[in-house]
Amino acid sequence: MTRPLEGKVAIVTGASREIGAAMAEMLAAHGCAVLAAHFGEAERAAAVVQRIRDAGGRALAYDADLSSVAANRALIARAVEAFGRVDILAANAGLTISAPFLDTTEDQWDTLFNLNVKGSFFAAQAAARQMIAQGDGGRIIFSASVTGVQVIPGLSAYGITKAALRHMAKTLACELGPYGITVNALGIGAILNERNRTDDPEYEAHWNSVTPTGRVGLPADVAQALIFLASPGAAHITGQTLMIDGGWTLTSPLPPSS
Repeated sequence: MTRPLEGKVAIVTGASREIGAAMAEMLAAHGCAVLAAHFGEAERAAAVVQRIRDAGGRALAYDADLSSVAANRALIARAVEAFGRVDILAANAGLTISAPFLDTTEDQWDTLFNLNVKGSFFAAQAAARQMIAQGDGGRIIFSASVTGVQVIPGLSAYGITKAALRHMAKTLACELGPYGITVNALGIGAILNERNRTDDPEYEAHWNSVTPTGRVGLPADVAQALIFLASPGAAHITGQTLMIDGGWTLTSPLPPSS
């Protein structure tokens, strides 16, 4: 039986670790050729690509600072050069900076917005232009966050960038719908990953205790949601943010560590 994404070409930004790596590997497992974009993490990205190839998939790593508009345009051009087209963009690259509102600096604000918002916007623009030229639609999916829906102290600027991505999905969905391109966002909740475990060795237990499903999220949970939004079964879903948080945003209690 043919896999639903067989023959598609996907770009995943921020693909060298955790959520992005899971996205890249799962897209490849579902039949996509994958351009795995990263910034300065060549060894990690190479490992992701190797895992994909070892499983029989096609993948290529690409190093780029996607806070630059030119780099986003070059990213799309590289995917076309390598694989002939672009069908799916998972705009996952982003930074987290934690700082109280009263202490947030201009440099922190600019760093967050240049990658999280500007980078996502111009990656989507370059991808959409290519998809329109191809003439058969496409999928654009942003990595937003529960912090763009509910307030978490100390993440004001970061949360604002993630709220911007939710609205970006709505806005672009209206403009790109006539071309058969859907645009959605993933509302990513607490995820068990290397950074979070370093910040809080009890991260898993703490978030298990405040999540309605009784467990913290995993990178694979986010990747599975991405696969759905990229699939033919989601062709009539656009402008939406799919929350992947085990129901946390329903009541939004902070974990004991906070």
